[in-house]
Amino acid sequence: MVAQGDYMATPMLVDVLNSEVETENGGSFTCKEPAQPQGKQNSYSAAAKAYRNEQLQNLSPVQVIDKLYSFAILACKKNDKTLAIKVITELIVGLNFEYEEIAVGLYRLYRYCKDCICQDKMDEAIVVLEELRSTWAEAFHLST
Repeated sequence: MVAQGDYMATPMLVDVLNSEVETENGGSFTCKEPAQPQGKQNSYSAAAKAYRNEQLQNLSPVQVIDKLYSFAILACKKNDKTLAIKVITELIVGLNFEYEEIAVGLYRLYRYCKDCICQDKMDEAIVVLEELRSTWAEAFHLST
């Protein structure tokens, strides 16, 4: 077990992971479905939502945290304070304080990132979050 605890797809987590964040190259990083023609929208939307939720339910805790780091970084890059703070709050909620030393250290880093975001110091928050994501990916052999 690790200091960043097990995640389940809670309503708040699903909401965060269903948020849309545009990437630097003009694309978007999202789990949302693309826009559909009027007649097909309702059936497509319902099916896409069910599929998305199923995908989120099947993510491992390690994958969820990796995805949360990515969302926080992209939200900071796009100056979306609300989403960035929501994502970091989700990371804080998932801390496992049975591993006190590590969890407290992560809490302080997350708190620092939230403070930076509130003070419009997005670059500082990005540096910390990218380092955390990189370390997380390395520890669990994820590709970034």
